[in-house]
Amino acid sequence: MTFAAYVVGISGGVRIYQLERYISAPHKDTQILELTAERWTLEVYRTIIETLQAIAWMYLVVFIFALIAYVCSGIVNLAI
Repeated sequence: MTFAAYVVGISGGVRIYQLERYISAPHKDTQILELTAERWTLEVYRTIIETLQAIAWMYLVVFIFALIAYVCSGIVNLAI
């Protein structure tokens, strides 16, 4: 479960395509964005928020499946 949280958190939080704006220009006529302290702060903040959101969604889905399994096992035990 911890490994799954790491994988989901990293894949959900890191936005590779958005970070490419600072490495190469999106179009020939535009310039590469400069990484200032404000942009670094904003990118780190977005990464943390999106990582926590992805982990929260993963835990919600796991909880729903566990709840469904618990209810189904209770129904099966009542039938026996």
